[in-house]
Amino acid sequence: MCQGDSKRVAVIGAGAGGLVAAKLLRDEGFRVKVFEATDKIGGLWVYSDTRGALYKSLRTNLPKQIMAYSDFPFSPSLPSFMNHQDVLRYLHSYAERFNLHEVIALSTPVRSAEYVSAHGDGARGGWLINGEELFEALVVANGHYNVPNYPQLIKNDFSGFAIHSKEYRSPSPFANQRVLIVGGGPSGLDLVSEIASVAKMVVWSGTSFSDPDTAATVRSKLPPNVKPVGRLEGLESDGRYLVKGAANELVTSDGTIDAVIYATGYKYDFPFFSESSGLFPSRTMNRPESVRDALYVHLFHRKHPSTLFFLGLPALAPGIFKVMEHQTKAIIAVLKGTVSTEGLASLPSFPWVMLEAAFPYCVLLDALAAGTHDAFPHDYQQVTVKLPRDIDLRMQVFRDTIAAIASMPDRYKEREYRIIDECDGGGGEIKWEVVE
Repeated sequence: MCQGDSKRVAVIGAGAGGLVAAKLLRDEGFRVKVFEATDKIGGLWVYSDTRGALYKSLRTNLPKQIMAYSDFPFSPSLPSFMNHQDVLRYLHSYAERFNLHEVIALSTPVRSAEYVSAHGDGARGGWLINGEELFEALVVANGHYNVPNYPQLIKNDFSGFAIHSKEYRSPSPFANQRVLIVGGGPSGLDLVSEIASVAKMVVWSGTSFSDPDTAATVRSKLPPNVKPVGRLEGLESDGRYLVKGAANELVTSDGTIDAVIYATGYKYDFPFFSESSGLFPSRTMNRPESVRDALYVHLFHRKHPSTLFFLGLPALAPGIFKVMEHQTKAIIAVLKGTVSTEGLASLPSFPWVMLEAAFPYCVLLDALAAGTHDAFPHDYQQVTVKLPRDIDLRMQVFRDTIAAIASMPDRYKEREYRIIDECDGGGGEIKWEVVE
C-alpha cells in the first residue's frame, strides 16, 4: 500500500461501484470515507418487498464469468446466471475480505455536496459534504435505479392497474390477466418470460417490434401467449392501446389489457447537487444527454475534472462491476497527477449505450491508468483495438450471451459457461465453453 498521498476522498454509495472505489483508493493511500444512505451495503442488490429495483426471482442477465472484480472471483459452485441473493453475498464477502466496513458510514445520506474554492488565507478547497466535512475529491457511485422513467404518451386515459418495473415483485397479481409490458430491453424480457407463465396474455411493446418481421421472429421464440407490438404511444380508458405500426402510423388495438408494467428504465438522480451548482444544465440534470455532455469519457466532470468523478453511468455496459474497477483506476491516475486533466478533452468519445463499445472503453481506461492514453486510436471503431486477455474473454462471452438471448430468449439463463485457462503465462487466449 502506498502511504504517500493523504488526500481525503468521499464516495457516495456503498454498492458495487462504491465498494471497488473504496478498496482501490485506500490501497493507493487515499483517506476514504464512503457515505451510504441506508443501513446496508450492496446498493441495487439489496432486496426489499417495498423499495429497490429487484424482484423476488431476479437472476443476472449476464454470466458471472464477466461480472467479477479482477481480484475476487465468484464461487465456482454458483451458476453462471446467479440470483440476486448470490450477488449480494458476493459484495458482502468482498467488503469483509478487504476490510471495507471500516471506511463505510452506514445510515449516512449525503444531503448536499458543494464545491468550495480554496482561499488565499490558506483554507483548502474541495467538496463540502452535508456542510460539515471537506474532501479533496468526490466519487459519485449512487447508482441510477432510483427514479423511474416513464414514456411520454400522446394520451393516457387508462385507469387500471399500472406500475413501473421498480415496483414489480412477483407474477402472482397478474394471474389470468392481459398484461401490457412496455420496454424492449433486458428488464422487459425478464418480465415477459416470468409473467407469461401465469397471465392470460402478455402484450410486449418495444420500438423494434413495429417491424413485422422482427415481431414475428421474437414471437416464434416466446410462449404462445406473448404478442410483440410496436412502441407504445397511448392508452385508452377502456384498456385499448395505441402503438406505432410498420409505416410509422398509429395503430389502435382491437383487444384490451387489464394491467400495465413500464419496464422503461430510470432517470439519473443526483439530489445532493443543487441546480445552482452549474454541474448540469438547470432542470435537466436527470436526462441522459445532460449527464453525458457534462463528462469526459462518462467519468470526469468537465467543470472539475480532477476532483469530481462518476462511476457506472453508461447504459448497457456489460460487466459493469469490472467497468467500474477500470474507471476507478483511471480516477486514481488523475488524483495522483500522473495524468493531466488538460488532455481529457481530447480523448475519443464513446456511446452512452455502450454494449460492445465497453470493451475498447476499458482499454482506454487502462491506458489512462498507465499514462499511455495518447496512443489510443481516436478511430477505435474503424481499427482493431488489441484487447488484453481478460477483456477479450469478456467480449467473447458477452457476444455469445447476446446470441443466446436472440435465439432462446426465455431459456438462455439455463446455460452454463466454463472458463478454460491454459496457464500459458498470459500470452494466449483464454478459452471457454458452454455446458448445456
